[in-house]
Amino acid sequence: MPRICNLSPTYPFNFEINRSKRKSLAIHVKSGKVEIRAPRYASTKWIHEFVFDQKSWIIDELARQKRHHRQRLIIADGREISFMGKPRTIVVLVSHQKEVRVTRDFVFLYIRKNTPENLEKMFNNWLKDKAREYMGVETYKIARQLGVHHKLKDIVFRKTKTKWGHCCQDGTIQFNWLSMMAPREVINYLIVHECSHLRHMDHSKKFWNTVASVCPNYQELRHWLAENGHRFWSGV
Repeated sequence: MPRICNLSPTYPFNFEINRSKRKSLAIHVKSGKVEIRAPRYASTKWIHEFVFDQKSWIIDELARQKRHHRQRLIIADGREISFMGKPRTIVVLVSHQKEVRVTRDFVFLYIRKNTPENLEKMFNNWLKDKAREYMGVETYKIARQLGVHHKLKDIVFRKTKTKWGHCCQDGTIQFNWLSMMAPREVINYLIVHECSHLRHMDHSKKFWNTVASVCPNYQELRHWLAENGHRFWSGV
């Protein structure tokens, strides 16, 4: 059974100890909770010393996740969202006809029933359509530029939590449609990244050289996505 501990009253967090057949200690922080994954034989002293050594990192990670939670996307009237890197204000209008219309400064959501669930569903469906329109065309264009278009089998879109893109061995490329909220150059980097995997199914030096041949500033764009990608999620 998991055990909830707090090493000291001065610690601003509790932690849960979960023992298993693993051989080493590890820390897992998610949704404000700290879990210590430990071997079955690990002594309480060893675990506590490990937590003490990692205290600063745990505090920083809890603060980072709390900050990200506050910055999460909220689809509602008057809230701000981004489309291809341009911030726009949401305007919700109750209407018999469902439609999403984008202007320079606004995203108009025409919806029959104004509920959080309906708004999120409408926005996601619209964003997925936009991803197909833009990323679909650009992926074939970049694949042809890299000379790997004959290896491209299909392009699919899924809202996956762990990856913005993925290239399968069979030549299917998968994108997370939420990436359409990123700036155009970041979206293009994702496309170049996955198309480059059609040439090199790894992250070797040759792979990154292929990416750089089309996207010389890929490191900057990759960093931007790592730092800002959490803003595109409405969940925790």
